[in-house]
Amino acid sequence: MSTDISQLPEKPISLNYSLERRKTRILIFWLLVFMDSVAFPIGLYYLLTRCTTLSTTTIFNILTMTLFGTFLTETLQRSWSLWRKKSTVRVRNTGRYYFDFTHWHILVSWIIIIAELVLGTIPEPPWIRMLAMPVPSLFFVFSIEMLIFEFMYIFKIPVPFRISSVPKGDPMRPALYPLLEDIIAVDGMGQTEFRDHLNQRYNASPPFRSMLHRLTMLWMIPQMLVAGGTLAGIVIADHELAYTLGWSVPAIWAGIWAMVMAIRIRVELRRERHYW
Repeated sequence: MSTDISQLPEKPISLNYSLERRKTRILIFWLLVFMDSVAFPIGLYYLLTRCTTLSTTTIFNILTMTLFGTFLTETLQRSWSLWRKKSTVRVRNTGRYYFDFTHWHILVSWIIIIAELVLGTIPEPPWIRMLAMPVPSLFFVFSIEMLIFEFMYIFKIPVPFRISSVPKGDPMRPALYPLLEDIIAVDGMGQTEFRDHLNQRYNASPPFRSMLHRLTMLWMIPQMLVAGGTLAGIVIADHELAYTLGWSVPAIWAGIWAMVMAIRIRVELRRERHYW
């Protein structure tokens, strides 16, 4: 069956979303994440070990209680945004208490974080290598998931369950697709309309589909290497260096690579415009 060229759009379907008006909010959020997940764990550790006579157990109990405040606040805010009766960010045609795919990611992250922090603080003295692992282990687990999803996308394997706006049985989409959809719709306040526009753009634009695949690979492979390398460093380095590596390397890489991704996205969108 041939396609009627006259029915194709003359330019990419607009997502009706811009980051320009949200730059300050995004900057503040990531600054809080950096303070909460990098500066506090490392800075407070060295401050307490060098300037106090507190036991190692007490120090790590204090550290554990101060971690991930921004992450917790974001989790609660997302839950409310998705669950409230007149939610404007929920996946279309789903029930009130449906979690989007990214929210399941967050819940799994909490399980991994809590398990490692509990296992690390139970021994006397605390198991410092385990306490250094939450961030790199999350990176590694989710890079493996992205690899599986990308394999499914390449070989056109249908999704076994609903993934945000992608219904069960539909062909798998690039692994970045549901993350992009959920984060912008809920956290970026693009709302349910953004989910619809993203789906329309994906279906209508072959370069857009290819772009998401290339961007997924550009993020996934380095993430897996950084996570694996950091975990290896935690195992072989001395305790203090292992702790510093675990809480610094993944975050520093993510910050740098996010800027690389932003540049690459501009290049890819320019390529898409040339196609049209």
